[in-house]
Amino acid sequence: MKYAIIGDFHGTELKDLDTALDYENPDTIICTSDFDQTRTIYQFMDLEKKYKDAGKKVIKVPGNHDHAILNNLPITSGTLLMQGKTIRQFHEELNNDPVAKKYISALVNSDNRVKIFLDEERFSKTYQTIIIHGAYDGNLRSFPDCPPEIKDLWTRLLTLDDCKKNFRVMNIKGDKIMIRGHDHYSIYIYEDIDEEIIVNEPKIDMSAYKLYKHRKHIINPGALFNGLFVVVNTRVPYEEVPILKYLRV
Repeated sequence: MKYAIIGDFHGTELKDLDTALDYENPDTIICTSDFDQTRTIYQFMDLEKKYKDAGKKVIKVPGNHDHAILNNLPITSGTLLMQGKTIRQFHEELNNDPVAKKYISALVNSDNRVKIFLDEERFSKTYQTIIIHGAYDGNLRSFPDCPPEIKDLWTRLLTLDDCKKNFRVMNIKGDKIMIRGHDHYSIYIYEDIDEEIIVNEPKIDMSAYKLYKHRKHIINPGALFNGLFVVVNTRVPYEEVPILKYLRV
C-alpha cells in the first residue's frame, strides 16, 4: 500500500500536485485540509473524485482554517495575509458558493480525528495510526482560548515537551503513528523504546526513513502551500517496515 499525505493547501493550485500523484500512484490519499480558497476546494473535489472512481481511498480530517473560515472566526494568519485576503473575505467567498460551502461544512462537522491501521492486510494492527490536523496535546499559542471541542485542530507541537505529551497520549490510546499538519514544517519525530525522542528535519527528495515497529512516530509532511508532501510505502521490495519519503511537487 502506498499512502500520499497532503495538507495545508492555503489556496494552492493543485495542477502540480495532480501530476506528482499520477507519478507516485498512491492507493490512499490522506488529507489534513486547510483549503482557504473555493478554487482549491473545487480542484480537490475533482482530485478526490478521480481517485475514488479508480477504487482508491481518500481520508480527510478538517483543519483549523476550514473551521475558522466557515464560522468567520476573528483570526489572523500569515498564510491568509500571503493570499491577500482577510478571514471575512474568505468567509464571504465560501458563503457565496453553495457547493464549496456544503463540502467544507460536511468536512468541519465530521470527526476531527480518524484512526486507521496502516496496511492492515500486511501488518495486521501493528501500525495503529491517528490522523489529525493539530495534535492530541501541546502548545496552543495560536488560539489560547480555543474551545475544547476544536482544540485538536489548533494544537501546535513547538517543543520537545509538546512531543512528549503526544507520545504519552499515543501510548495510552495504542497509537503507533500520528499523521498531522498545521505547523507547516516538514518534520519526522520518533520515540524509541527507552523514551528518547529524535527530531529529524528532512531534506526534500532526499530523506527516507524506516518506520520501525518498536518506535512511535509523528509525521508532518509540511505544507502543500510550500510544495511539500510525503509518501508512505508499505510494500517496498526487501523492506520489512513501511518507508517514509519526503517529496516536493
